[in-house]
Amino acid sequence: MKNLALRILSTCVALLLMTGVTLAQQSRNQVQGNTSGSNQVQLQTQTMDQTQTRTMDQTRTMDQTQTQLQDQTRTMDQTQTQLQDQTRTMDQTQTQLQDQTRTMNQTQAKDQTGSNEQIQAKEQNRVQDKNAAMGQSQLLEQNRQRFRNSLTAEQIGILENKEMTQNQKKKAFKGSLNDEQKAMLRENNQLTQQQKNEFRNSTAAGEQNKQMMQNRVENSDNSTGGNGNGQR
Repeated sequence: MKNLALRILSTCVALLLMTGVTLAQQSRNQVQGNTSGSNQVQLQTQTMDQTQTRTMDQTRTMDQTQTQLQDQTRTMDQTQTQLQDQTRTMDQTQTQLQDQTRTMNQTQAKDQTGSNEQIQAKEQNRVQDKNAAMGQSQLLEQNRQRFRNSLTAEQIGILENKEMTQNQKKKAFKGSLNDEQKAMLRENNQLTQQQKNEFRNSTAAGEQNKQMMQNRVENSDNSTGGNGNGQR
């Protein structure tokens, strides 16, 4: 019985020792497990921090890139607006040049038309002046003939008087004229002056026509002063 008790006691002691060893090992394993878990948590925390930092850097980079894209877009819009303004200015300038060219062409055409009209008008005036001068010459000759025929014997005597000076003859002759003769003389003088002006202003008459007109005037004066000699 004693041996059995000792055996049981030994067995219990062994069991207790084994239990103590097991508990100690479990405790040690638990401590080691806790230490490993803490290290894993720290590692995960560091990894998360690094990931968050990289994410923030990427976000910051994306924001900067987006800002740059916005700036580039704004610059492109401004450049496009400037190009549109320059194109509009060029179109306006081209339109102004076209208007100026059109105006110059119209002005040139008007000037050419005006020049042609002036040439035609001058030619017509020359022809009219020539015809008018011819008509006036005929009328002037008719008036001179009427004036000669209206002279009285007394007036012819004044013109033929050789004892009187030229000024005396002129004064006496003018004093003897009646109203009708004065009117004819004024009309002759007006026609003569008009002929002078027309020949002077005519571009086609030239110096030859002026000389002819001067000769006609001198001949008319001589015919008036020498009328008595023609009838004597």
